[in-house]
Amino acid sequence: MNFTVLIADDEAMPRNVLQNYIPWEELSVARVYLASDGVEAVEQARRYRPELIISDIKMPYLNGLEMAAAVREFLPDCQFIFLSGYSDKEYLKGAIRLKAANYVEKPLNLEEITAAVREITAQLLSQEKPTAEEIFFLGGHFPDRPLNQEVFQDGEPILEQLENLIRHSKKEEVSFLLDRVYKTMMRCQGTAPEELRLLYCRILFLFLHAADTRNIRTITSQTDRLLYSMSRQETLAGLQEILLQTVGEYFGALQPALPDIASQVESYLESHYQDCALTVQTIAGDLGFTNTYLCAAYKKSCGKTVNQRLTEIRLFHAKKLLGSSDRKLYEVANAVGYGDARYFVKLFTREMGLSPREYQKRHSYEE
Repeated sequence: MNFTVLIADDEAMPRNVLQNYIPWEELSVARVYLASDGVEAVEQARRYRPELIISDIKMPYLNGLEMAAAVREFLPDCQFIFLSGYSDKEYLKGAIRLKAANYVEKPLNLEEITAAVREITAQLLSQEKPTAEEIFFLGGHFPDRPLNQEVFQDGEPILEQLENLIRHSKKEEVSFLLDRVYKTMMRCQGTAPEELRLLYCRILFLFLHAADTRNIRTITSQTDRLLYSMSRQETLAGLQEILLQTVGEYFGALQPALPDIASQVESYLESHYQDCALTVQTIAGDLGFTNTYLCAAYKKSCGKTVNQRLTEIRLFHAKKLLGSSDRKLYEVANAVGYGDARYFVKLFTREMGLSPREYQKRHSYEE
């Protein structure tokens, strides 16, 4: 099994040293990604789903412990090695609570970090048990039933179908077809391993060609490595893992990005600003983020807090109501999400430099 590692540090030097001077291949690590702060680390973890994250404790927006807590929401089995130049017992306690695999003090000791990574990958490898398709591909046999001698013969029509789907960017259809092919191959245990490798390489070529046509350099730059890895795979599961990783990167680069967190928050606030009970916790929960991550990511993107933006939106709509109607102040307050009219008057006066009543008189509604 080949693992994925994410390195998170707000300083470039430690990131580059770890990326370039740890013997990753010896440690069964195939992919190493980088993040420069806690928010970016969570985003990278969502995209690449690493088995291990090596992270500095002190980082902007989200510190290492906050980042790890956010990642554990969607990667509960992810392992962490924390780096810190601070002998702070509270951070150490936090690392223990998160069940971090290791806690290494700076300055970096490559031998110590390498040993920590080796211990984790060895443990993960020991937990991997051969699946049915792996036993078959390795030329073994199923202990509880005779070997199925059926041979996979649908390669050419599948290649034609995949090529058409890739050309039209049909992500869901591609995923469905590849899953069906994989399950069919599992049943065709009479197929020679070299035939399976050849078919997977041909499928991979379809994506490499499409990536080259669309100038997706994150994939084309890996062509030699991907083909070499595919040719060396000993299991059907290993072939599928390489292919799905490439497919994910291809469509991730091709498809329009999901709305960034600032856009998601902006849209949500515009739709819910009238709710007097609205809280940041509610917003985070409805958008699928942890409260800490949402606040840090939004402030990083916009330079202000979610509550500050909510206040701006509410007062904007309050001004529109005050200038275009003769509503009472408590009605305006309720209409923009403030259940307490006195608080609304105080807030409006502080932010606008004049009271709601004065604003209403200056911008009185004309029939």
